[in-house]
Amino acid sequence: MQKTKRLRHRIMFAFLFFGATITLMFGVSLVIALKSVETNVLDDILYSEYFGFRQQTDSSEHVSDSFRSHSTIMIHTVSRDDHLSGMPAHVRGLPPGIHDVTYNNRDYRVLIAHADNLRYIVQFDDTSIHQRERDFIRLVWLCALITLIIAFVIGLGVANHVFQPIKKLAYQVMAFKNQPGESLDMTEFGDDEVGVLARKLQHYHEQLQQLLVREKEFASNVSHELRTPITSISMAAEVLASKTGLSAPENARIQRIQRAVGEISELIDTFLILAQINDDSTKSHISCDMAPIVDKVIEQQRVWLGNKPVDVIVKAKEALNVVAHPGILSVLVANLVRNAFRYTDQGMIEVVLTKKQLTVSDTGVGIDLPTQAQIFKGRVISNTGKTDRIGLGLAIVQRICERYNWRVSFQSKKNQGSQFTVTFSD
Repeated sequence: MQKTKRLRHRIMFAFLFFGATITLMFGVSLVIALKSVETNVLDDILYSEYFGFRQQTDSSEHVSDSFRSHSTIMIHTVSRDDHLSGMPAHVRGLPPGIHDVTYNNRDYRVLIAHADNLRYIVQFDDTSIHQRERDFIRLVWLCALITLIIAFVIGLGVANHVFQPIKKLAYQVMAFKNQPGESLDMTEFGDDEVGVLARKLQHYHEQLQQLLVREKEFASNVSHELRTPITSISMAAEVLASKTGLSAPENARIQRIQRAVGEISELIDTFLILAQINDDSTKSHISCDMAPIVDKVIEQQRVWLGNKPVDVIVKAKEALNVVAHPGILSVLVANLVRNAFRYTDQGMIEVVLTKKQLTVSDTGVGIDLPTQAQIFKGRVISNTGKTDRIGLGLAIVQRICERYNWRVSFQSKKNQGSQFTVTFSD
């Protein structure tokens, strides 16, 4: 259910991100609008006080150096020819215009204007306004946090609601692994997209089950038909072997026939086991020692070497015991060894056994890169679109490894040889 959890998290984070984005945009816009309105109002007040003061002084012969219009507004005037030492220290060096000034832990909005050889300073104490502004910003952030929490809760609820049928479908599909003959319970799904998906999965599952049944029946029928001639050949070989006066070459040929019959019988058993891929009853619970199996297979496959100058070395570094049908193990080793024997003209073939691995190395022709990508498919499609068969041996090895959860890997270089390794699971 890891993927489902990831999808559910995506929906939750999408709601959270959407809520955060909207809240951030709204909050920033609100703060910017507040600052803009506040600045415009303060500037209007400053200019209104400035022009009102000038009108008042124009009608009066005496101009006061300092005038307090309100408790928060102070207006200072001084002649531009006089020294500015008489002015408050925090406004002396300010050029004409509007400024924000902090002095003695107080915030001021200050207008500096020059008119009629006078310097006007209109000062507005906006400390309390800034304090309320900071309180408002805190409130905006608190609302943003609450909005994010609400978005997270809504996202969590929507994600759980949306993915509830998907979880049910996933659990039922996962049950196919242990109960392949089961069917989906379609009553748990409606007519929405999940229901359509469930019905399609059920349809393909039924088709797959029919194909598996036909495959098993075909394998069983073929094995039965093959066993009849194999039995006849085996009995005929036994009759020939019982005759007296046979020459050494004739005995060797008869023994070769008997070995071939045994190999075909093991191969039929292997195909039957592989065909019953979902039947755990066919799995062997007997631990087999790989060393004697390797020795037997090498002797059986030496016919592929002929008279080629190739040394075959078996190194049992550690005891390798594998829980599987001995026929399966023989077919696995035989396909790896046979390929090494076939494609090595000279040099050395080495079979190494360790506690968990079987490795077959050779100094043969190697495998080119295009073929390596398709080596376990039994055929290679060239760049021209032509399909060339490379034998089913490695495809059978891959199928066996998949059946038993083993892993097969290889390394190869053209004209330098190949190395195939099978790692056995516990």
